[in-house]
Amino acid sequence: MKQVEVLRVLHVLFSMNCGGAEAMLMNLYRRADRSRIQFDFLVSAPEPMFYEPEIASLGGRVFRIPSLRQSDPVRYQRRLLAFFRAHPEYRIVHSHLETTTGLILRQANHAGVPCRIAHSHNTRYPGSGWRALPERWLKDWCKRFILPNATCRLACSSQAAHWLFGAASAEVLRNGILTERFRFDAQARLQVRRRLGLSEETTLYLHVGRFQAQKNQAFLLEAWAELERVRPDAALVLIGEGEQRTAAQQCAARLKEPRRVYFLGQRDDVPRFLCAADCFVLPSLFEGLPLALAEALCAGLPCVVSDRVPTEALPGRITSLPLGDPGQWAAALLAQPLAGAKRAAAADALAAAGYDAAQSAARLTELYFQQISAFQ
Repeated sequence: MKQVEVLRVLHVLFSMNCGGAEAMLMNLYRRADRSRIQFDFLVSAPEPMFYEPEIASLGGRVFRIPSLRQSDPVRYQRRLLAFFRAHPEYRIVHSHLETTTGLILRQANHAGVPCRIAHSHNTRYPGSGWRALPERWLKDWCKRFILPNATCRLACSSQAAHWLFGAASAEVLRNGILTERFRFDAQARLQVRRRLGLSEETTLYLHVGRFQAQKNQAFLLEAWAELERVRPDAALVLIGEGEQRTAAQQCAARLKEPRRVYFLGQRDDVPRFLCAADCFVLPSLFEGLPLALAEALCAGLPCVVSDRVPTEALPGRITSLPLGDPGQWAAALLAQPLAGAKRAAAADALAAAGYDAAQSAARLTELYFQQISAFQ
């Protein structure tokens, strides 16, 4: 019997450390049929990465190239072109790097890569103000090369599609999660609460996100100071790492009576903390469609998010609020009902809405082979 050739797809992004897009991509990788398709990665992070050992165990390869910030547009494009020409085995290049995708797909096109996919995971540039103008100009210049060089456009939400592709058509590929992994587990809830020294009567609020300006943890802590005045026995857990973690911890320490605020860093047992929590909170300044929100809903949690967070087609209890008034957020958090006794059924609702990673992986695999067939 003739052996079927495995299709290798090259994913391009800054790193494979913990983050929403990275976690989504690993969910798809884990659920993909690796007898037909294999993922490789081109990154710019020089240090060992969180997901790198798992990638190797699944049969993937990791290549490194200096980022656009570490180089300049001319050198960056020359390196990309040299890499693509040195690896003619890649018939599909799938870029997740915002506007830099324009340069990546441009050079993949010059190297003769037939299938070039642009994937949008956000809804705006991270920087703001006059200091960010030079970077915005560069990003705008890169962005102009996306549409002429992409053979396929994907996005995590319709807003993310519009931000990167304008009026051009794009397919929304759901940010699939491992729904069974995030299904509510009553035993995990008890164990985590015991570890934290919390009783079942303590209301536990949870935030999961990288400590950076986008996630807006400083505002969350302002709202927490208001909430504590009314419910001093409540607890707040923040999970994640990032350049602003120390500043957030200093902010928490300045609260008049900082009770039960836990900074737990990066963890691989987030599903257990979702089970232990009573409410999830995400005051982001912008998002594409956050994986953490889907995971919280899968665990049956009510969620309070900023009105800048897309929530399309996500089933569950979501309260969207404008940013600006910490007191309004504190009142909304206090008003959230307890998650209830039927939390395990939430995982089925997420899967039915198309947010299971197996469904997204199957659709992505189908799309890859459609692309290959179109160019044969």
